[in-house]
Amino acid sequence: MEFQRPWMIILALASPLYWWLRLRWLRDDEKRLRRFVRPVLWKKMGITPPAQHKISRLLISIAVVLLAFSAAGPVWGTSPAYIPSGGENVVIALDVSRSMWSDDEAPTRLGRSAMEIRRLIRSMPGTRFSLVLFSGHARLAVPITLDNDFILDRIPSSPSDAVSLPQGTALSNLVDVMATALPDMDMEGQVGIIFSDGGFHDYTLNDAVDEARRHRMALITVGAGGDTPVTVPGDNGPLVWQGDTVKTVIEEEWLQELAERTGGFYTRISEAGDLSEPVNELLRRSSARADANIAGASGARRFQYFLGAALLLILTAITLERKQS
Repeated sequence: MEFQRPWMIILALASPLYWWLRLRWLRDDEKRLRRFVRPVLWKKMGITPPAQHKISRLLISIAVVLLAFSAAGPVWGTSPAYIPSGGENVVIALDVSRSMWSDDEAPTRLGRSAMEIRRLIRSMPGTRFSLVLFSGHARLAVPITLDNDFILDRIPSSPSDAVSLPQGTALSNLVDVMATALPDMDMEGQVGIIFSDGGFHDYTLNDAVDEARRHRMALITVGAGGDTPVTVPGDNGPLVWQGDTVKTVIEEEWLQELAERTGGFYTRISEAGDLSEPVNELLRRSSARADANIAGASGARRFQYFLGAALLLILTAITLERKQS
């Protein structure tokens, strides 16, 4: 046990002072009574000597000590310290690489992902969203906002939507861009959602996980595509590389690991259903972690226990003195 104001314990000295004053008052009362009648005649004359009030004196003396401890601010154990903050934040990253043009999801992987993103945003009107587009690199397309219509209009859903990003699928700076889209001082829930068919061409998974953890951002990964190889569309027919037709399947391993290691979850887009409920749950969990990790835990103040006990003793002492008087 520690005290926030240990110097206040000096008030406990009032307990022996009170005891001494009560004894002095009692002796003074007896002296005044002796001046008029000798003690041997008190019983014959029906005179009752001043009440000693030993129990009530003891109770009040203990209460004074308890009041001193209460004023000193006793602290032991821990209690969470919460810091008020803003709303819940979700940053959505959409893979716009050429493999997302494949049609094993209807109408395409990109189109299906755009549909799910729109449905999610519409079902969470009180949540702030941000949009990141990525391929060979990532860029912030829409900063964090509550304007759902603004972000819905800027979600690419077909290959005809112009996206000026290098081709390929890379994690390199994706999580970093997602993290910078979130408010620095916001300590509420922060969740990132990545829509992709996997197949990352770099080897930065560990860096991405570390970056997400550093920003306390849980990641949900949503895989788009199927297990059967399909051709990747090019500008004029199938995409051909070095004389071979390029085919693609969903590659889930990195998506799964990225989600699991950051406290999120992985799902295929065909099995995702309504994402708003698990996203809200993850936001609540993320918010709780923020309270614990950022706001921290402080020593629990326990002055009320001493104060309550002291008041109870004082009331008991007053009741006893009234009965004896």
